[in-house]
Amino acid sequence: MKNNDTGQTTKVIPKSENKRRVSPDSGAEKTDTRETKELKRELGSNLERYRRGEMTADEYWERIFYVHLKTKELYILAEEYGSELKTFYLPVNSLKDAYENIIHVCANDYMVRCGGSQDNPRYVLDNLRSALKHECKAFFDTADFLSIIIRKKLSDCLNGFSYPQIASVWDEYGTVRQELIQTNREIAEIRTRKSETDDYYIDEDVEKYYVETKKLLERYIYVEEHVYPKLEQRFNDI
Repeated sequence: MKNNDTGQTTKVIPKSENKRRVSPDSGAEKTDTRETKELKRELGSNLERYRRGEMTADEYWERIFYVHLKTKELYILAEEYGSELKTFYLPVNSLKDAYENIIHVCANDYMVRCGGSQDNPRYVLDNLRSALKHECKAFFDTADFLSIIIRKKLSDCLNGFSYPQIASVWDEYGTVRQELIQTNREIAEIRTRKSETDDYYIDEDVEKYYVETKKLLERYIYVEEHVYPKLEQRFNDI
């Protein structure tokens, strides 16, 4: 299974028209300050509506689809980069729980259409809310697992080489190193915030963790393909 639209976004996480893609060895992505503030206000409003149970069924479905696709993409990457995933059942268990809630919603809709029962909007919303929570738990567990794998692989690639050695074959290493430190901090903050709240669905954290994890993966691939071979050739083939 393959998610062909890795940049897919939703109304909840609008794609910035002012954001530009950058290569792994260039500077950080830049966004318009005013747009960022507006997005944060929208995210805050969405979270409050979620907490108060005021979201509609369509809004729940939109978020379930969005989070599920992100989880699927990261899970496939984790399968490729981490053999230990075969013993990591947490995301699968959460997805099974989400599936159970979704089946309840579909069964309710079917029975109403067949005239077998009365419509029960509260029952539908409660199950969609639970499904979203399970989908988000699967996402965070998958992102945790993949980000740890990638950081370890990145560390293994550069382990044994000194700062001057790495900088001698990678001009942007100083800047990238600071960005990686900041990425690790961002991920740690998200993981801490997740462990301290029952609000598994937080728009900003889902999108942010996804972006930071993909950024880590881009760095690792760049190091594996372009930096490590130069280090090996220059310092280990002497």
